[in-house]
Amino acid sequence: MSSDATVFSQIYHRVFEKSYTIRETEGLLRDFVGSIGKALSHNEIILGHIKILAKLPEPAAEYFITLSLTRLDQIDVTPSEHWRNGGGVILDSLELYVNVLIFGHTISAVEKVVTETLKDLGTGSTEWKEPSKNVSRKVQPKVLRGKKRNSNEK
Repeated sequence: MSSDATVFSQIYHRVFEKSYTIRETEGLLRDFVGSIGKALSHNEIILGHIKILAKLPEPAAEYFITLSLTRLDQIDVTPSEHWRNGGGVILDSLELYVNVLIFGHTISAVEKVVTETLKDLGTGSTEWKEPSKNVSRKVQPKVLRGKKRNSNEK
């Protein structure tokens, strides 16, 4: 195992196959960060940390959540006040800021784990974007405030 740490940092725009509530999205994100951690752990121990910031772009950027993983048995979750109180919000995409600092893996191995795991997140399309560039307007998320999902919608 190398004594050097690998630092991976990337921004993705994730468009879901279907719309999800805030709570459903939080569950998807917990699974996402946990899956990355499991794939990069050594004997169930993460030699580093994994942090995710998931947010809606402008004008709804006040809706965000951070997830942090340093141990497989504990995901630290910190939602913004809007995210916490946004029970009626339905969303179909997110901006994901993924940061991994880990020992024992190459940058290409970390990138492969993240991109493969991302494929399962809400099964949809993903666009990598450079941090300095704006997301194209055509892929902005649809935020429907106050619209409740019908009980017969899946």
